[in-house]
Amino acid sequence: MSAYLKKYPDVSAEFRLSDRMVNLVDEGVDLAVRIGHLADSSVVARTVGDMRRVVVGAPRYLRARGTPVKPSDLAGHEVVQLTGMSSLSEWRFTDSGRDIRIPYTSRFATNSTDAAVLYAEQGGGLISVLAYQAADAIKAKRLKIVLADYEPPPLPIHLVYPTSRLLSAKVRTFIDLVVAQADWRFGTR
Repeated sequence: MSAYLKKYPDVSAEFRLSDRMVNLVDEGVDLAVRIGHLADSSVVARTVGDMRRVVVGAPRYLRARGTPVKPSDLAGHEVVQLTGMSSLSEWRFTDSGRDIRIPYTSRFATNSTDAAVLYAEQGGGLISVLAYQAADAIKAKRLKIVLADYEPPPLPIHLVYPTSRLLSAKVRTFIDLVVAQADWRFGTR
């Protein structure tokens, strides 16, 4: 959004963040970014990247509790639950194309991604997040990815909008800028 507003100084924008699925028409939203497979076929979608779901833990936590090497090793680990991501108390993994579900009981649960990641960074346990949510902590080595070989396939990232007919110039130019400049490939290891 910053690059777009800098390139088009006469345009103003409203940027909303929400984990809920918004109805674009009813809520007057020109364009949304959605991560995951789309169920709503009434919108136009442009795939612009992909996103890994990763399990991470602080290096000191992993030294103290051991690094899980397979999903079943999660038994006995402290789990940080990000309630905004899912109401289910299970993590999903893949092994040779087979879906694996590992139930857990969380020691700490929150709907705040920042609070959950910070708690994990402080050694509170393992957390399952979208890769971008922990990217800074991973890059700074405050968190380490575990069980990468068992991650489910990356989720697609889409720009979605209600219709391609009568698409406003500001929406078209925003889409073009994202496609040309943004690197939203969070699925690459």
